[in-house]
Amino acid sequence: MKNIFFNKKGFYPLLLLALVFSTVSCESEFDVDEIEGGNEPPVIESVSEVEEDTPVTQGVLENTYIVRGQNFATLTAIYINGMQAGFNPALTTDNLTFVTIPEGAPYVGQENKLRLVNLAGETSYDFSLLTIDDFTESTTEDGIKTVTLTGGDFTETSSVTFVSGTEEAGNLVERPAEILSVSETEVTVAVPDGVEQAYIYVETARGAVAQSDSYGFSYSIYIDSLNENWTMSQWGGTYDLQVTNPALGQYSIQSVREGWSGLTFNPTTPISFTEYDAITVSIYGTGDPGDMVNVALNDFAATVGVELVPNQWTKYVIPLSDFYPNGGAPGTITRIDFQEASGTGKPQYIFYVDDFGFL
Repeated sequence: MKNIFFNKKGFYPLLLLALVFSTVSCESEFDVDEIEGGNEPPVIESVSEVEEDTPVTQGVLENTYIVRGQNFATLTAIYINGMQAGFNPALTTDNLTFVTIPEGAPYVGQENKLRLVNLAGETSYDFSLLTIDDFTESTTEDGIKTVTLTGGDFTETSSVTFVSGTEEAGNLVERPAEILSVSETEVTVAVPDGVEQAYIYVETARGAVAQSDSYGFSYSIYIDSLNENWTMSQWGGTYDLQVTNPALGQYSIQSVREGWSGLTFNPTTPISFTEYDAITVSIYGTGDPGDMVNVALNDFAATVGVELVPNQWTKYVIPLSDFYPNGGAPGTITRIDFQEASGTGKPQYIFYVDDFGFL
């Protein structure tokens, strides 16, 4: 808090001037209570988002909105779902003000009211809030990749779109998603084919649009096809790069293995070990509970084992630090292997690999 200091020498003349002004004001035909807009409660006629100035009845946390109406000249406070929201009196006229939705404003299980207070009273306006807190990924029994967005208020969701690239770069792609279920706090959608990295946009019938964090891969190695900057080889088995069932999307890799044999992926140019945080891959097991696959780096310099789930896609996210828990990480990644490691002595093991890359 700033300390305020008075110049005693100039204080008393200023006080005298203030008293004179007060006397003149009292004798004037005008009165403080008669300030335009100050003698009636506020009236809200519309709320619009700032960028496009289009009317909405739902806002997004931390966004700023234009409120139009009457009797705003003496506004003292604005509340949204009971939390005080920021507004700038200097930018307020009797018919217009700007309000910023607080980051911590409650958005589910609320009355959904925007409330304006001035010197003469207050008014409320139907206005809900929208935000995306997080998302989780899953796969249905039919192999459909899904994303569940959490947050709210999603009850009037009209569309969900996965957006990749930008107009500036000339690579903008918008992929509408099929909405599978909607509640106040969750929206579940099927991930459109071809998505590697995207931002997820939720639009509601009340005019609000919220954006998620980035979804997908920082770098993909296999999604429906092998990255052109990678090659594949194997030992002790066979593989097929274009299997349609089971698959996440169009294709997956079928790996038919002898015990302790595997698939090998090599980048044409080594990948910096510190450029990414984790390896992510989805594997579909066909054998028994407890079947294992070793994920190995740089010709088995380090390995991490993953347990397969029979007849189900399972997504694994392996932090690169897990390969070298005691230090000694390499400068680059030159090879990644998926080695069958069940140790049960069967003549054949089959698993499928899909959605493979770096985060």
